[in-house]
Amino acid sequence: MLTLGLAVACGGDDDGSGDSSSGPGGSGPGPSALEERLAACPDISRTSDPSASACLVGTYDGTTPSGEACSLELGEAGAYEFVSPSLTVSHTAPPDTIFVFDHTSIGGYELIAWKVSDPISTETWYELDFAARFGAGTDEASSKIQIEVKEYGEDTTTSVVCVVDL
Repeated sequence: MLTLGLAVACGGDDDGSGDSSSGPGGSGPGPSALEERLAACPDISRTSDPSASACLVGTYDGTTPSGEACSLELGEAGAYEFVSPSLTVSHTAPPDTIFVFDHTSIGGYELIAWKVSDPISTETWYELDFAARFGAGTDEASSKIQIEVKEYGEDTTTSVVCVVDL
């Protein structure tokens, strides 16, 4: 289930045509398929409408800062599945979840931010931060998606960062 989006998340094609001229990570002559898809997200400044993030639905495979594999599968309405060696979360947004979506596009530079935060509770609750930066003026090292998932328990907090190179 999580491997279906691997080609898209890594910048390859997912239409079966075999045309992957942008190559993995967008290192070819043009933007990767994933960059093109993300750039097509609506230019919206800080909306709390959960449907604004529909353009982000898909699977993102990356690595943690220590080099371990991680993935995020985003669904509709704030649902997601995050898998890493130190944290696995299958999450459906409860009522009163806070959503913030922002997409800024200036002269070919793209910055997308999406935050999903459960209401604070005595139960376990979660936060998801998704930030993508790419396009004009962005060097290869900075062109990436950074995902952070936090799990808040009664007395503990677990936080995992997953980076997807573009």
